[in-house]
Amino acid sequence: MNAVIAAMLERRSIRSYQERQIAPEELRQILEAALYAPTGKNSQNTRFFVIQKPETLAALNQVIQRQLAARQPVDGSVMKSAVLRARTPGYHFIHRAPTLISAVAPQRGENSMAECAAAAENMLLAASALGLAGCWSNQPHWLTGAPEVRAFFEALGLRDEEDIFASVSVGYPAVKVPAPLPRKEGRVVCDL
Repeated sequence: MNAVIAAMLERRSIRSYQERQIAPEELRQILEAALYAPTGKNSQNTRFFVIQKPETLAALNQVIQRQLAARQPVDGSVMKSAVLRARTPGYHFIHRAPTLISAVAPQRGENSMAECAAAAENMLLAASALGLAGCWSNQPHWLTGAPEVRAFFEALGLRDEEDIFASVSVGYPAVKVPAPLPRKEGRVVCDL
C-alpha cells in the first residue's frame, strides 16, 4: 500500500499522553505540514498558535472548562458530552497533552473553516507519521465567540478579525494505538 494512504488509514485519535514534551524537530515538521495544507486561491491566511507552556495550557483549560460548564447541555448537540464532562473534577479538554496547536483564520473568510480543517488533518497525519499521538479538539472553536476565550487568545496574538477554527493536541502516546474500527457502510455514492 502507498505510504501516504497507509498513514491516513492508520491514524487514530488518541486521548492519553505521556508528560514529556514533543521534540522541537517534531513540532517543526508538524507545523510545516500544516503550512502546506491547501488554501483557496493560495491565500495562505491560516495562522497557528502553539501552546506548550504548562501554565498556559492549565490557564486555557480553566477558561474552557468554565465556559463549557456554564452552558446548558442540549440533547442531540455535539457539545453535550463536553458540557457534561466540563462539570466534573479533573476535566482537561486536551487530555493533558503537552502541546496544543490552534489554527485561526479570518472570520469572514469564505474558506476559513475548510482551510483550517485541512491544516488540522495535515498536522494529525504528520504527528501520526512521526509516532506521536494527536486528537482534534473542537472546544476552542465552539467557544471562539466567548469573551473570556477571545481575550485569552488575543493575549497570544489573535486578531479582531480572526476566529479559532481548529485545534489539535499532540504528544507521545501513553497507550498502544488501537486498531481501526470498521467503517460504516453506504457512505459512498458513485455514478460510474
